[in-house]
Formats: sequence, structure tokens, C-alpha cells
Amino acid sequence: MINRTMIIPLSCFTILISQPFNTLLAQDISHEREQATSLIYQGKIEDGLEKLKNMLKENPSDQKLLADYIVLSYNNARFSKTDLKYLQQIKPAEFPEYAQINLIKALRDQKEFGLAQSYIQQFAKQRPASYWNVWSGVIYAESQQKDRAKHALSLVSIDGLSADYLSLTAYAYRLLEMPVESLAIAKRAVQANANNESHSQYVLALLANSDYFTADQYIKNQRLDINQPQLKHVLKLNEFSQYTQQAIQYYQVAHQQDRGYQANLKLDEILQEMRAYETQLPDDIDIRRRFYYNYIYALSFRNLSSEALLQIPKAEQPVKAMPPYVRQALAAAYLRERQPKQAESLYTSLLSEKNYADYEVYEGLYYSLVEQEKFREANDIINLMDQVLPTYQYSNAKGVDRTTHSNRYEFYNLKGLNYAYRNELDKAEHYFENLVDHAPNHAVYYNNLAQVQRWREKPQQSEHTLTQWNGVEPVTQFTRINHMQNAQALSDIQEWRKTYTFLAEHEPDDTGVIESSKFLGDRDRATIQHSSSFSKSEADNPDILGRLQGSREVESWTRLNSPWFADNFRGFVDHRYRWAKYDFGKLDDQRIGVGAEWLSKRKHATLLVSQTTDGDRLGAQLGWSHWLNDHWNYMLDYNSQAAIPLQAQDEFDGKSYLVNLNWQAHESRKAGLSYVYTDINDGNLRQELSAYFKQQIFQGPKHQTVATLSGYYGKNDVLDVSYFNPEHSNSFELNIEHNWLTWRHYERNFNQKLSATIGAYNQKNYSTEPIYNLSYQHEWQLSRTWKMDYGIGYSVHPYDGNDEEKLYAVFGFEGRF
Repeated sequence: MINRTMIIPLSCFTILISQPFNTLLAQDISHEREQATSLIYQGKIEDGLEKLKNMLKENPSDQKLLADYIVLSYNNARFSKTDLKYLQQIKPAEFPEYAQINLIKALRDQKEFGLAQSYIQQFAKQRPASYWNVWSGVIYAESQQKDRAKHALSLVSIDGLSADYLSLTAYAYRLLEMPVESLAIAKRAVQANANNESHSQYVLALLANSDYFTADQYIKNQRLDINQPQLKHVLKLNEFSQYTQQAIQYYQVAHQQDRGYQANLKLDEILQEMRAYETQLPDDIDIRRRFYYNYIYALSFRNLSSEALLQIPKAEQPVKAMPPYVRQALAAAYLRERQPKQAESLYTSLLSEKNYADYEVYEGLYYSLVEQEKFREANDIINLMDQVLPTYQYSNAKGVDRTTHSNRYEFYNLKGLNYAYRNELDKAEHYFENLVDHAPNHAVYYNNLAQVQRWREKPQQSEHTLTQWNGVEPVTQFTRINHMQNAQALSDIQEWRKTYTFLAEHEPDDTGVIESSKFLGDRDRATIQHSSSFSKSEADNPDILGRLQGSREVESWTRLNSPWFADNFRGFVDHRYRWAKYDFGKLDDQRIGVGAEWLSKRKHATLLVSQTTDGDRLGAQLGWSHWLNDHWNYMLDYNSQAAIPLQAQDEFDGKSYLVNLNWQAHESRKAGLSYVYTDINDGNLRQELSAYFKQQIFQGPKHQTVATLSGYYGKNDVLDVSYFNPEHSNSFELNIEHNWLTWRHYERNFNQKLSATIGAYNQKNYSTEPIYNLSYQHEWQLSRTWKMDYGIGYSVHPYDGNDEEKLYAVFGFEGRF
């Protein structure tokens, strides 16, 4: 049992023993701390800091030990996120004052703004001082909490601050985009103590006020170009930034005033100066990065996209780490350089930037998706834009009504074009017609309507839409480009060339102008066209094949065109070949000829003179076509050596007369009527009448389906001839054709075409029999100037009551040399 009388003496003994032990322990810690500090001062930084860390493991709450570690690790650029765990043991009331500012600086460097503010408030309670309000304002400003920063800085007593804190205050005001206040305080800092920091903040404040002349003079007068050479580079970078913005404003005003030929003058001068200055850049990575940020931005705006992308490695930084405006410039450059995947990645990263994404970002992301054929995702962006973009903008002036936000006007255009890009041209046209009705004073809406009308194969109506703005000055760039492209579609070559010449001087970087230049250049090049077919036929009654095209058949046509000359003329060489195998032998017909072609204002004439390769049957073919307007076209053709059946061509000749009448509402609904009269000098007069109606029944970004109803009536004189020659025959057919654009990369694409036909054929003295035809084709657009197609098919057609089954293949190509 414990003796209670011994408790008090025992406690006193314990206290007496523990006091010298604690003193010895503190002395030991202090000695080890001094050893660690000495290692650091000797340059053995890692060893010293490791020793301090080990001591903190044993004494985590030792405030002096914590203070020394924070000061020494921060001053030697070793403080990191992993060190934040030590801060949990800080006791603000006991934490040494000499380490408090270093703690705030360390947390600031680690972007731990909330934690920094917490310690500022706790330290300020223990030792109130005006400089804590300065630090609070700086931390709030750097964390984009502007209102709180302004409030904190308003509590600062400027008169009691040192030069260093005056400089820091000037810095905070500069971050808050309050250049006047920043300059006033920076000036006081220089007056209080003209050291490097106060000089720097004064120069930077002058730059924030765009007073480049005074800044330049101050740098020279204070010899800062020698003592602080980075300041002259900062001055130059700020000048480049400011002058680039001014050049962009000049560009925009020049376009508004129809002075496009002058639009890039200022920007070109800035870029030339930046190229020269690049060789003078110091090794300072921050300055180099700032230079390349501005350089990339200016190059991208100037449409020098490839050059802008070449600057990326020079910034020595991942693209995703660059400022938002630089990423946006690079995204636009990638999109123009046909690298939409990279553009999509950058535009997507910009959406996560707080309060940054605007119409241009969403528009860029939309087009980067469209160029990758991601139409569903692109449509989702349209829906998102409708939700997030502002609808109205408001004025602070009393009595002024709200107006539609400029971003909303741009969005309305893009929404209509989205229908067009998805091949829903009917919806696009109707959409822009409604926009024009509701906003008749917006030229862009008229121009987009005109553009869609041209895409719908109505260039004359498109031009009429543009005439609504006749007499309005200045004429917009979009209007001129539309007019130029309409002239091209209307085959008004002189007007097309004239408008292009003007635009090439005023808007040489516009994609529409560049594209038109390529098309005009194509007219100066020779071209080739070729098509051929190969077939094999079978029938229950082989005799019927002898009256048709035989058991095997080959047909080909090749035409070599000269470049266009005198705008409207070109010559050509024409080759046609027909061959068939019959039981009695093989027959062929091969003709070669030369011709001339004229094209102007939707009128087209051709003359071909040809003869067989045997040197006989000289003939001429005359053709004429005329579009009366966007909807009606007629064609006339005469051939003095018509392609009569091979069985008759060795002994007889034929002449043919053709009349076509075509109608179209637009690209998705067409109809036609054709009459052919062939006079064969064996006594036969062949008359053929055919008609069709074509309607697009489905359209999407990659799929289109067209249905065609067609009818035929034929009449021949009753003669005993060696070829198929029914007195009367007629047919009715329904064709469904589906196109699948399987792959596309700008001008190159791959399309698959599946066609199925079912119908009925009637011949005098025979019953009505069914017709079938199934074909499958591949169509390759190999480049902008070359394309190729090939396919196979199978058909069944009755003749004289017997079915002919035909297996066939087709091949064709077209290109410019």
C-alpha cells in the first residue's frame, strides 16, 4: 500500500530531476540545429535539410526547429508540397517572427493561397501590422479574388510602409488592373529607397500605364539596362504586346472600311520587328516564354499557322501549360493546318478555364469536330452554346433597352450552317430565310442564305439575294466572295476572274479566295476523262444474245481536254470504243476525233469531228445546252454518225437527233424528259422517249438516299434486221441509290454507292416481265484534282420473252495534269 506521507516529497524530487534534463535536451536540440544550419551554409544543402527533417520527426512541435526548416528550405528553393505536413504543428502564438514572412512566401509559391491567408490572419492577431494587409491583398490578387484584394489593400496605411512593402503594394495594384494606383505607390517606393525592387515595380507600373517612353527613359537614366537588363526586355515585350493589339484593331477597322488591302500592314511591321528581336533574347526562360507567347499569338492571327507552330519548342514548355490566349492561338493554327485532333484537345482545355471560353472558343471546337467527321459531338456543342452563350447585353445608361448580344448573332449563323454541314440544306435555307425576315439589316444573314442557295444549285437566286444590298457601302468581304463564287457557278468567267483579281489583292488570306485561285489555276491545265464498262451476258435462248450486244461486251470513252483559252474556249481529243463477242465472231467500232468547246454564262456548245480508225465514216456531232434559270435547262444534240447497233454498222449509217428538257427545284428534287430520233439508212426510224423524277428521301452527314422513278417508250419500224428491233416497247422502273461517305480528309474522300432497281418491261406481242438491277461502286476522291471510281453489277432484262442476265463491271477516272 502506498504511503500517502511520501507523495509530496516524491513529487518535489521529480521536479528537481526533470528541470535539468529538459534543459539538457533543449541544449542538445539547439546544438544539432546549429550543426544542420552550418551544413547548409557550407553548401551541403541536402545533408543539412535532411538532418532537420530527422529532428522534426523526433520533435515535430519544436517551433524554432520548424521555423529554421521553413526559412532554410524556402531560401534554398527546396520547400515543396511534401513539406506542408510539418505546418500542422505550427502554433501561431509561439512561432518565431523571423520565419513568418518566409512561411507566407513558401505557401504563396505552392499556390496554397487559402492556407497562406489563414496564417496571415493568425499572425496579424498576435502582432498587428499594416504589412499583413499588404500580404493579404497580394495573396487575394494572385488568387483572382479581386474584391477581397481591394478591400485588404484599402486597409493599408501607406505612410507607414517600407520601400519593399510599397513595391509589393504597387505589384498588387498592378495585378488588380489598377495601373494609376500602382504607379503612384511605385513612385513613392522609389523615393523611399531606390533599390532594384522599387526600380522594377516603378518601370512595370509605367508599362501597365502604357507609358513606354517614360519607362525607356527611366531605364536609361538609372542605368537599369546594365544593372537590371531584364527590364529593357520586359519593356520590349510589353511594347510588342501593345502594338500587336493595336495592329489587330487596325486590321478590324480596315476591313470595316473596305480597306482589306491595308489590313495587315501594321501587323506585318510588328512581326518583322519581332523576328529581328528574337536573336537578342536573353537566356532568361521567363522572358523568352513571354516573347514566344506574343509571337505565336501574332503569327496565328496573321494566318501564318505553320510558322506559329514552329515556335512551340522554343517556349520550352508543354502546350497545355501555356496561357489560355496562347493555347487558343495554337488551336486556331492547328485547325488551319488541317490538324483538327490537336485543335480539339486545346479548345477542350480552354473550356475548363474559368470565365475564359467565349464564342470563338466554342466555334473553334465545333469546327475541329466537324473536320474530324464527329458530327454528333459537333451538334452537341451547338446545343451547349445555345445554353451558355449570353442572349442579351445590357447598358448601365438609364432608359437604354437591352440588345441582342454580339455572340448570339454569331451563334445564329453557326446554327444555320450546322444544318448545311450535316447535308440538311433544306433546313439550312429555311432557317436563314427566317433570320432574314426577322433581322433584315444583317448582311451576314443574307450572305449565308446566298451561300446555302448556291450549295442547293441555285446560283442565280443566290445572286438575287445579294442584290438586296446593292448600293450599301462599304461592300463586305463576304458579299464579294459570294459574288465571285456565284460567277463561277454561273460560268461567267470574266466576272469571276475580275472579282477574284480584286479579292486577291485585298483579301489574299481568305480561304474562299485561295480556293478560287486553285480553281482558276485548274483552267490553265490539261484534263482527262475516262469511263469504261465490261460485261458478260447469258440467256436461256442464246440466239437473243446475237440480236443484243453479244455474250461479252466492252465500251470505253476517253477525252483529253486542252487548257481553257480566251476564258471560254478549249479543244479536246475524243476516243470511243465498242466491242462485242457473238457466236458468229467479234464486232467492234472505234472512233477518234477532235473537237472544240465553248462555255459562257450557263450556255455550253460542243463540236466534235470524228471518224473510225479505219479511216471511214467521217462524222460530226453538235451539242448545245442552256440553263434558262436555276430551274430549267434544255439540251440539243445532232450526230451524223450515231452509235447504231454493231450488227448494222458495217453496212449502214445512222443519224441521231436529241432533245432534252430538264427541271430542278434544287439539289434534292429533279426531273427530266428526253426524246431521241435515230434515222438508220437501213430504213429504220427509231424513236425513244424517256422521263424521270428524282427525289432525295434521306440525308445525313455521311448518308444520302435518292429515289428515282423513270419511264421509257420506244418505237421502231417493222423490219427484218439483225439487231433487236421491237415495234413497240416500254418500261417503268424504281431505283433506290444509297451513298455512304465512309471516309473524308478535306479534299480526299471515299464513298460507297449501292443501287437497286426494280421495274417492269413490256414488248409488243410479249407479256410484261420484271426488270432487276443491282450495283455496288467505290468512288475515290484521290486529291482535289483526281478522282476514280469502279464497281460491279448484275441485271436481268427481258427481250423477246427471254431474260438476259448480265454481270458487269465499270471503271472511270478524271483528273488534271
